[in-house]
Amino acid sequence: MALESLVTALACLSTTTMPEKSLSPSLPLPRSSVIMRNSVEPFLLNVNDTACPVSALGGLAARIQFMTDELQTLTTELGELQQLIDEYKNQAPGEAIGTRSLRPVPAIVQALPAVGPSDDTPRNCWDQKHGQVRIRVAQHVEPFFVNCDQKERDGGWLVIAYRFDGSEDFNRDWQNYKAGFGSLNSEFFIGLEKLSLLTNSDNYELLVIMRSKTREQRFALYDHFSIGSESEKYLLYVLGPYKGDAGDSLRYHAGKKFTTFDQDNDDNGQNCARTHAGAWWYGRECFESNLFGTFQSKYGQEIGYFKGILWKSFVPGPTGSLSYVRMLIRPTKKAQT
Repeated sequence: MALESLVTALACLSTTTMPEKSLSPSLPLPRSSVIMRNSVEPFLLNVNDTACPVSALGGLAARIQFMTDELQTLTTELGELQQLIDEYKNQAPGEAIGTRSLRPVPAIVQALPAVGPSDDTPRNCWDQKHGQVRIRVAQHVEPFFVNCDQKERDGGWLVIAYRFDGSEDFNRDWQNYKAGFGSLNSEFFIGLEKLSLLTNSDNYELLVIMRSKTREQRFALYDHFSIGSESEKYLLYVLGPYKGDAGDSLRYHAGKKFTTFDQDNDDNGQNCARTHAGAWWYGRECFESNLFGTFQSKYGQEIGYFKGILWKSFVPGPTGSLSYVRMLIRPTKKAQT
């Protein structure tokens, strides 16, 4: 859960020293830019300590601020609720409800989901069929269909993005990325809102499978992956230790907010989504990976200026593009459905 991730990260912060290393080896930053008070740049906790998730200082700070604001709101509404309960308790015997002026029911009460019988809709892809499955992340969330993969690495994977033929345009606006687009039978992206709900309902791991135009296949596996809510600009909140043969080109993006061509949330002087023709969790130097870049057609000219689907430690650019990408997530431990 997101709260558990926060507690773990805070415990790690109290015992772990921030390493002094450049976020982008090809574009080193001044020492004063790497470590500074209130820095929003990501840092690594102990990647060899599996008890500590690898997260970003910027993401952690943003998460704490968000939860602090939420707690303040809840505290106020709980106080209003307690006062409302006291008013009912002090109501004169036999007095009809509605004969005295009571304040409106607090928003926290109105927002509570209706209590009803639970259904057997699965919460994720564990123990489900291979292919399209209808899941419900939580009782108050409407169910939706996802693509489950039971063949890759012991199964249980939920596909969140798939690119293989360039049939779907990934250079889209904020609302498209929030809701998701494409077809589960073809190229698609599940949507940031659903991805946030999923990765905050349990501890999820992330698997990225990619191929070059020469059909060489590699993978990157992160044992913890979580993004924030829309109010947090869907920042890449937690990114766990890496293993694989593609190289760790997602690490730079930990703690970065999501940027589209119509909503600039990166630290760059320009909009990186406009510069590189695709949305992503961009940072000050824009990116070291961009899986939502422009698909390079099989017989077309090579795309230049880092606009393709790139992974710096595998297909670095500035020209060319990956020809195949799948992003998959699953709970790190089998969830009860």
